[in-house]
Amino acid sequence: MKIVGIAGCVPKNVVESTVAYEHFPKHDVDRIIGNTAVERKREALPNHKVSDFAVGAGEDLLEAIGWEKDSVDALILVTSFADVIMPATSHRIQHRLGLRDNCLVFDMRLGCSGYTHGLLVAESLLKMGLVKRVLLCASELSAGLYRPRIGECRHRSDLANSILFGDAGTVTALTSEGEGQVVARQFGADGGGFDKIIVPGGGGEMWWSPELFERKMCDDEVERRPLDLILKGPDVLTFTMKRIPRLMKDLIEQSGWSRDDIDALVPHQANKFMLDFLARRMKLPNEKMLLSIQDFGNTSATSIPLTMVVSGGEHLEKPTKWALLGFGVGLSWSGLLLETDKIIVPPLREI
Repeated sequence: MKIVGIAGCVPKNVVESTVAYEHFPKHDVDRIIGNTAVERKREALPNHKVSDFAVGAGEDLLEAIGWEKDSVDALILVTSFADVIMPATSHRIQHRLGLRDNCLVFDMRLGCSGYTHGLLVAESLLKMGLVKRVLLCASELSAGLYRPRIGECRHRSDLANSILFGDAGTVTALTSEGEGQVVARQFGADGGGFDKIIVPGGGGEMWWSPELFERKMCDDEVERRPLDLILKGPDVLTFTMKRIPRLMKDLIEQSGWSRDDIDALVPHQANKFMLDFLARRMKLPNEKMLLSIQDFGNTSATSIPLTMVVSGGEHLEKPTKWALLGFGVGLSWSGLLLETDKIIVPPLREI
């Protein structure tokens, strides 16, 4: 599998985290900004959909790499929030991009580790010979849905999620043509952590009703709607520190590389406090870790490829050894070590 190019698409709407000063004490807001490092991010407007970001990025990418639309064999969308319950949002993206009808099209419903999981699935399809060219879309939208926009946030329990999460989409072009770039791959899951990052309402367990929009006292003595995201930070931190250094160790052993061989580490952009802690645990210098969280927030499944697009710099132009680490909701984790030559990246699109 070879990465040919990556394109990103984000809302034009830039929101500073300090907007929260209007409704919350400055010291509360500053503490969250300090822990997460989210200074600003992009918030989708009410008319935006997950598919819009994928289509915008896909159009730019196909033009930049020179692929004909009828040469694409598969389109995969990774997201934790689709346009509709049924059918798969990937079918809408396929139609809007004008791809041919004998194209393999499906969604993967996954968040934080979604991009690295998506790469593993795409690599398998390519190695089987079932397809030759794949568009891997990663697109997320949470503003005004399971977390309020910063300017609309009124409840203290929503503040951290309101500041932390951002909206964005990317598309990655993958091919079996040329020399393979994946040097090592690992993955895993701990379903016992199913409730550590969760939106309880809106599925088969708690179907849509007016009650989903009513705030009620939860077991942790915090008032929330069933549609609000619950993120149990201490548990997620414990999981990350336990699993991800081991993930990196396994990848390095499988590859035969040393830690010094890695040119660029791109972890899921969970929050800056966690990433700094993680870099120390993995004994990797902070200067090798690429970040986008300060300007775009935590964009869930989109965070790794978006970080490559906006912070990859010279690594995109020359031979580079990458470590990509996805981890979080599920609980799940996956990682890849890749060696690329040149990755084509068109300018970031804003819609």
